[in-house]
Amino acid sequence: MRLTGGTRVVQLGGALAAVVLALVVNVVAARHYRRWDWTSGRRYTLSEPTLTTLRGLTDPVDVWLISGDAEPSTASLRQLLVAYQAESALVRVHPIDPDRDPLALEDVRRRFKVETGQTEEGRVVADAVLAVARGERHWLVTPNDLISVASEDDPRVEPREEAALTGAIREVLGGTKAKLCFTRGHDEPLLADTGPTGLALLGELLEKSNFDVVQVDTTAPGEHEPFAGCDVAILAAPRTAFAPAESERLRTYLLGGGNALVAISPLEDPVAGSKTGVVASGLDAALAPFGIGLVDALVVEKDKERTMPGSRGATFAVLPRPHAVTASLLPAETRDAPRIILGFVRPLRHEASAPVAAADLLATGDDAYAVSSIAGAADWTGPPPEEGVLHGAQVVAMAAERAKLSPSAAHGPRVVVVGTGSVFAPSNWQEPAPLHGAAFFLESSLSWLAARPSIVDVPARPKVTAGLRLSDASIGDVRSYVLFYMPAAIALLGLAIGLRRRATEGTPRDAATKPKTERRG
Repeated sequence: MRLTGGTRVVQLGGALAAVVLALVVNVVAARHYRRWDWTSGRRYTLSEPTLTTLRGLTDPVDVWLISGDAEPSTASLRQLLVAYQAESALVRVHPIDPDRDPLALEDVRRRFKVETGQTEEGRVVADAVLAVARGERHWLVTPNDLISVASEDDPRVEPREEAALTGAIREVLGGTKAKLCFTRGHDEPLLADTGPTGLALLGELLEKSNFDVVQVDTTAPGEHEPFAGCDVAILAAPRTAFAPAESERLRTYLLGGGNALVAISPLEDPVAGSKTGVVASGLDAALAPFGIGLVDALVVEKDKERTMPGSRGATFAVLPRPHAVTASLLPAETRDAPRIILGFVRPLRHEASAPVAAADLLATGDDAYAVSSIAGAADWTGPPPEEGVLHGAQVVAMAAERAKLSPSAAHGPRVVVVGTGSVFAPSNWQEPAPLHGAAFFLESSLSWLAARPSIVDVPARPKVTAGLRLSDASIGDVRSYVLFYMPAAIALLGLAIGLRRRATEGTPRDAATKPKTERRG
């Protein structure tokens, strides 16, 4: 068949039109990216709070995905990050495979203080799976932030990837870092101390959580405003009393809009042979406006189910009372509450003359008591004597908030007081989840006092079964089986059956299997 000149022109024009159409479709697709989410529960469909956050970006936000192909969460996080980038070109993703990108991993490790290690299989893993940064601000997302486990008996988990990532972005978009000021000058543990009683571990955790952590000496000559610029003043396990001038400065700071976390055990009297063996803390004037008083006594728990072995009742598990600080520590049907273990604890009292009423946070069991004298405690051979001034349940932690100083303030001055410095022991962060309550309590107290982090109102996703975990490599294997191996096996089976039938076609059947159509008499 011969083509005329007009036909050739028409065909050429059609080919050019097809090329132009393909180019136009690609340009439109690039500028108007659209993803379809066919997963159960619309797992990768972004919620309205996330969309609002992404569409409000004015500066680039960098996200480092620190996870290799062998990690179960990598594939899901990649899909989620693609959805974030589809909504905003200001989200810049930097994938890092710890096993294949050692230089990039080292850069992120130093920049954000990410810790790394090796699994039994030899794979390199990090304690953060996502690092989100904007300018000098950053936020780390750990593997535990990505899911919520209802209970050990429920094989399902609630995916929290979007809540964690959007929360991290909101954190780096926030204002200045909250400044936490730890006191020194009263034999407190130091932030630079990496020993078994030092605060180095806690300080590092707080810095990773985007806090500015410093230590101020309230006893330094001429230090009239030691807490200037501090969002929270932290009295972490002081061992000597505060001078009246120091207490007055703390009071002035608090009544001027400041916040404080006070964790102070009974202070031992350095004078040998003293009557009670304890001295006053010197903080009564600073805490009285918040309705909280410190009792110079030692709490003893008699309930053997709560006391720690060998502690003679001085180290025990306490009970949380309902409050914003203790919300995550209360027992619930869907989870077991971690135990809050405290040691060498003083009781607290309510000051009725204060303009605000303090809320109880932690308390002992009903069988506890407080002994007013620890003189000669080194020679006690059994439980402490019961000549205490207080019997029954003892309140050992309180919180209070005064009225706002201005309508625009986020909240009024806040204080949290706990009658022991043991909440700052580094060992609290090394305990397993069932015994991690003291660390959780301290972290929650700091979050409430500093009003950080902000709440991310991302709706919860439907629970999914956690038993099946697929990495990118596993997904590739499944794809190969579904698209190639299984169809090939079926085709080979069909070919074998076809060849078998052709080989036996026309062959008489065996007499034994031939159907009987006649009956003979």
